[in-house]
Amino acid sequence: MTRSPNSRGKHSAAAQDNTQHDIIARAVAAYLANAKSASERKLLAEQAVWLQAALILEPELVEARLQLIDVMIKRGAIRDAITLAANLVEREPQHALALWHLGYALQLAGHHAEAVPFYQRAYAIDSTVPTLRNNLAVALEVSGHTDESLKLLEEAVAENVNDIEAWTNLSRMYPQRGELEHAIAAGKRAVQIDASNALAQSNYSLALKEAQRWNDATAAALAAAEAAPQTPRFPFNLSLLDLIQCNYPRGWANFENRWDGSSELAGSHPAFEVPRWNGEPLRGKTLLLWGEQGFGDALQFCRFVPMLAKQVHAQGGKLVWVAFKALHPLMARMAPKNVECIPHDAELAPHDFHFPLLSLPLHFGIDGDSIPAKRSYLSADSERAAQWRAQSVDGKQLRVGVVWSGGLTHQRNQFRSVGIDRYVKAFGALENVAFFSLQKGAHEDVAHAQKSGFAIADHTAGFENFDDTAAFIDSLDLVITVCTSIAHLAAALGKPTWVLLDVNPHWVWQLERTDSPWYPTATLYRQKHFAQWEPVLEDLTRDLSALAAKHASAAAPKRRTAKKLAE
Repeated sequence: MTRSPNSRGKHSAAAQDNTQHDIIARAVAAYLANAKSASERKLLAEQAVWLQAALILEPELVEARLQLIDVMIKRGAIRDAITLAANLVEREPQHALALWHLGYALQLAGHHAEAVPFYQRAYAIDSTVPTLRNNLAVALEVSGHTDESLKLLEEAVAENVNDIEAWTNLSRMYPQRGELEHAIAAGKRAVQIDASNALAQSNYSLALKEAQRWNDATAAALAAAEAAPQTPRFPFNLSLLDLIQCNYPRGWANFENRWDGSSELAGSHPAFEVPRWNGEPLRGKTLLLWGEQGFGDALQFCRFVPMLAKQVHAQGGKLVWVAFKALHPLMARMAPKNVECIPHDAELAPHDFHFPLLSLPLHFGIDGDSIPAKRSYLSADSERAAQWRAQSVDGKQLRVGVVWSGGLTHQRNQFRSVGIDRYVKAFGALENVAFFSLQKGAHEDVAHAQKSGFAIADHTAGFENFDDTAAFIDSLDLVITVCTSIAHLAAALGKPTWVLLDVNPHWVWQLERTDSPWYPTATLYRQKHFAQWEPVLEDLTRDLSALAAKHASAAAPKRRTAKKLAE
């Protein structure tokens, strides 16, 4: 039997195609095997190369694309992961895992709102995808949809009482809604499911802090740090518990994890071309000391600069201190003569080492008995302070500056802020007191308080930096404030300062006591129960009324006795 040339050509082409497919299939299988081997050896870069090679030959391999996205995420190449996942979703718009990967990559990049619709599409297709519901809940929460987030998490634990991720997230979310008992119950359930889960222990610890169960909170924080010692946030959280309870040696040591352990500080450590100073001899060397974190931290820790200056000078070195620009006039005024104090936006002189301001207590081994605690270690500009004092015409009235909120972006501001309405209610009927706002950028709050009948003056529009604020505080008799930078400023100036504290205060204020080893002129008014400010303000208002009456009595003209008149 004979065949036409065309039939022979078709047969030959088909055979060639089969051979090519076989070769490609074998190559792809080998590449994927190599990728698996690289993964087992934790060689992420090599794994990525083999996956990419396989996808060049077989672009439709969904599982390989998902693995490549995972590799990019593990390597920190989040933008590349987003691009790969978006391409996969375009190819496979109904693939739940593809949608999950795109949502997850967007979430890791901080684009929580953008992640939500992809998570929701995945959830509609397959709600059983691991971590999907929890990730969606977190994305909803961060993007402002807390009710939807909470509903998802509560549904999750209702369906599966062993869903540790949902219990862990609930233990973090409930306190924000004032549901502390629910938070503790959720945290307790999470650690019962898996006591070795560091995040569950950490979130449980945070809830216990709000309940003032300090020993239990410390035990949970320690368990978290021991379970994941290489994750900075856990030893950092432990450091805050240690410092508030005056366990300074371990506290200062773990506080060094703040740069990676605090969400507010992540990525903020400056890049230096010189090494950090670790006690090397400084003869003929220049040490650069730099301010860090918030204004309140710098105001509190600048007290250690004279100690460092003395040490550097004794070794024959030079100390250059970089201060926040808004604090620079105050810092320059208190700096020892042999210290060059410059604002943070100035050009840096050549230096040999650098050192962060808040590491000075660790360097000096500071404990409760060695805190430098002068009545005042900062001073206001004398001329400007005199100008404000000259404007005080009624000596009978007690001049009181007030602050009712911390920074709006602070993660605990909802707990530590009092709100001006509570001041209106507590202070509105007091006699012999002149109130002044020290709250920058709060003109609407002040106007609202004034319309409500609270006589409060506001000169803050003229305050350009903390030196201006300090000059005005110098003219006052008392400052009443929540825990914010003004508390540190007023107390560092030696001004009587009454600080209102929530149940879980900044570590510097310690526990239970009404005074402070850091600030001799501070008096502390503490919440006794979570989120309850009214009893605190009742105590403070009673004391303020008594102080105002005493001040008015001392300022009143003394009556001359009949005997004196006869003489």
